[in-house]
Amino acid sequence: MNNESFWLDAMRGTRILKPPKHAIATFGSTTLRYVLLSMIPDQPDCCRLREGEVTAQRPAILTPEFWKNRFEGFGDDVRAYHEEIEKNYGEALKGLEYSFRNDLKTTSLEHAALPEVADRTRKVMEKEDAPRTALLEGPDHQWSLSIMKFIVDTSLRSFPGNVRELDERGLFNPERHAETRERFEIEKLFQEAQADRARIPVLAERLKKAGVFAAYEDRFFALVGSAG
Repeated sequence: MNNESFWLDAMRGTRILKPPKHAIATFGSTTLRYVLLSMIPDQPDCCRLREGEVTAQRPAILTPEFWKNRFEGFGDDVRAYHEEIEKNYGEALKGLEYSFRNDLKTTSLEHAALPEVADRTRKVMEKEDAPRTALLEGPDHQWSLSIMKFIVDTSLRSFPGNVRELDERGLFNPERHAETRERFEIEKLFQEAQADRARIPVLAERLKKAGVFAAYEDRFFALVGSAG
């Protein structure tokens, strides 16, 4: 199996149908609930429904063990696709001092097409007003990678607010301020380019202007390749 192709299929096939209202907390931990829907190959009138919780935590002390075990409960996929994770999130993960833990609670088979189940589930979530719950869609075989993408992307979107809060409390290292701001701006452009391929040239120009194209080269060309 081609790891890169398997990874790209997971990234392309993952969609946030209803995002959680809660951002990732700057201190301590944040636990979000998810409902992940997956189409089942050769069974268009059925879909898999997985429910669970995923936690992002910022430890008080960073140790070598922290960096080695950032993802727990995601199965062998995370270890097998370490190279692809580095290509897509390497620089961003260096700035995100979080660890991530997944806890799958239930798995069930729904005898209805995915759009029908998604619509029904969304209505229940809106009625219950569940601000910490996300509704996701992802490939059945790569479901754990879909959860990983969801929690990392959610953490990245929370990053600007985290930086402000650290700054307000005097806990943000001013020597790293410019570097971190640049890293966030580049990460934002990567997300924009992933959603809108017309933004790829803007991203390339920003990387060259900042003199960091070599550091992001693998991830950039992986993005370009996925656009083909």
